[in-house]
Formats: sequence, structure tokens, C-alpha cells
Amino acid sequence: MEEIHETAKAYYNNLAENQKQNANKMFLSMDLNGDGSVSISEYVEKLGKMGFKSCNNPKFFMELDRNGDGNLDFEEFLTLYYLIKGDRLVFCDGHGCGAFLKGVYFACLHCFYREMKNTFDLCSSCFNGKNFRHNHANFLDNFALLRCMAASCTMKKMEKASAAFEMRFSIAETIVEISNNGCSIM
Repeated sequence: MEEIHETAKAYYNNLAENQKQNANKMFLSMDLNGDGSVSISEYVEKLGKMGFKSCNNPKFFMELDRNGDGNLDFEEFLTLYYLIKGDRLVFCDGHGCGAFLKGVYFACLHCFYREMKNTFDLCSSCFNGKNFRHNHANFLDNFALLRCMAASCTMKKMEKASAAFEMRFSIAETIVEISNNGCSIM
């Protein structure tokens, strides 16, 4: 979680002022009693109302609470803000697991490409131990998936460029053929 916290801080430090104000507004909206921090009860209540049921639990709260004082100060809250805004709240769908997926995890390719918002993701332990039931069999880890997507985008760009080149080449061949037959377009 430390790496995620540092990433969240880096993003926050590079936000525009109005975006920083949005983060502050969300923090203040979660600090129900106005004491400058978010308690576990405030956290559970507010996230439940926002629809974030997967991270709406004491175990996840304790991971966010870096100093262990039972409250989230603004800097600790930034990690949660980053996870919510960056759509990084991914939890293991393995049978009864529910672990927060901080780093490398496995994603079902079919669900990822077809359903996007309804992915099926597994921690390494559940994937390795086959601790899951799912309709599809093809999984990739999140970093390999990102690389495949990048390669796919590159291939699509290359295919478009190749098609455009072939069309231009075909036009040029036609012009040469017409010219060779004694016709001129000029």
C-alpha cells in the first residue's frame, strides 16, 4: 500500500488547483463531525452511501490508516481518493477471498474486453490454487494485459497506415497504367 500512497501523493501534487479543491471537498464530505479526520464509522457510512461496498470494511480502512491512529488524515485520505478516481479499487473475485489487489493480479480476458465494468479479477493465490469458479478460462496478469493492449493499439495503427499506403499505391499504379495506355489526366 505504501507504493500506492506515494503514487496518490505524486498525482495530488501535480493536480490543478480546482482538482485539489475537489479532493478537499470529498474529504470534508466524509469528515461528518468536522474534526479534521475521517473515523472508521464515518468512512463506512459515507462509502456505503457512495456505493463502494467492496472497500467499505474495517480491514481496508486499516490499510489506508498508515499511522494506525484509527482515523484518516487528509494525506491518508488521498490514497482512497486516488483509488476511487483512478478506478483502482480492484478486489479478488476468488471464492471467499475479496483481497484488495494492490499489485500484480490476474484478469479474465473475456470479461475485461467484453464487459469492462464487470471484470473478473484474481489474486495470485486464488489463481494459482484455482480457488475460483468462472465461465472463462483465459487469464492474463494486469501488466501483461496492459502490454497486449498497447501492442493491439500499435497493430491497429499499423494496419490503418498499411491500408492507406496500399490504397495510395493502387491509385498510383492505376495512374501509371492509364498513362502507359496513352491517356493523360493532365
